[in-house]
Order: sequence, then structure tokens, then C-alpha cells
Amino acid sequence: MPRIDISPRKAPRQGRSQATVDTILAAATRVLSRESLAGFNTNRVAEVAGVSVGSVYQYFPNKAAIVVALIDRDHAELADALEALLNGPVRGSLRETLDDVALLLIDQQYGDPVYAAAIDHEERRLPTSAHTHQADRRFAAIAQALISRHRHEISAALPDSAPRDLLVIARAMVEADSGPGSQPPKDLRPRIVRALLGYLVMP
Repeated sequence: MPRIDISPRKAPRQGRSQATVDTILAAATRVLSRESLAGFNTNRVAEVAGVSVGSVYQYFPNKAAIVVALIDRDHAELADALEALLNGPVRGSLRETLDDVALLLIDQQYGDPVYAAAIDHEERRLPTSAHTHQADRRFAAIAQALISRHRHEISAALPDSAPRDLLVIARAMVEADSGPGSQPPKDLRPRIVRALLGYLVMP
């Protein structure tokens, strides 16, 4: 399989350059939201962004690199939201914290299901391991912070892999029923909480 270049050509260094990149990524998001992967290419992104194709290629070598930039952005936004939740005042029990976490995960996955399904497909297809590894390290640190915050409610026998296990469980449950145009099952949020709570408190 030929190597796919997923790295940006250059990072924006000035405000104007950053604005151009932001415009390109916003346009890419709109294209994926409206047309999914079928209508997604650099020409279409440039058209929606109102810039030349050359401007797109100035920063991204291909559409795969644009998608990876979106993946990085989405991971960062979710991590920021989770960190803000855990750094804020303690709302209550472990169950209540997990309920808030589940809501954030569901909102990101189902807030724009066509876009999310396209991004999930490309994340599985593209060689994004270096990018997702960095994000997963941040998510693991967040999971460890949650464990530390509610240590008095959590089993003392948790394995060292607990932060990663929590990520795998939550991600699998959120993505299991998702797809273009789908809505989250009504019981998804309590099922996520039950699964995570069961893992954390079991003897």
C-alpha cells in the first residue's frame, strides 16, 4: 500500500495564515457534514472555503492531511472539555461524574452524526497511529485524574491498564450504534455509566 502523506505542509505562523487554515478546516467540516466522504475533496473544500485550491495545498498536501487535522482538532476539543469538567468543582459522586463524561462523549459523536461517521471511517483507514497515540496519552491522563479524584469510591485492585481500559470501553460503546443520520439510543448514557462504574468499583 503506498504511503499516504498526512502531515500538513507547514504550520501557520501569522494571524492571517492561521485564519486561512481555520477557514479551510471549517469548510472541510461543512463538506463532511453535508456530503460525507462522497463529496469530500480538496477542490470542494476550496470552493466552500472561498479560497483557491493552491491556498489549500499551501498548507495541506491532500484531503487525508485535512482529515487528520480535523481528527487532531476534535480530540483536542474533547480533551479540553473533559479536563474542564474534572478540574471544576466536584459535583458529587463517581456515578454523577461518569454521567457528565458520558454526556460529553455522546454529544461529540452524535451532535453531527454524518461528520462523526466520516471521521471515524477515516481514522480507521488512515495511518493515524502517531496522532491518535498522542491524543490517547492525554485521554489516559484524564482517566487517571478521574480515578484519583474519586479514589475513595473505586476498587483498590484496579490494574495499571485501567485508564486505557476506560477509554476502550467508552469509545466502543459510543461508536457501536453510530452512523450517518443516526441518533443515540435513549439508554446509551446510563449504559456507559453502568459499564464504567462496574469496571471501577468491582472488587
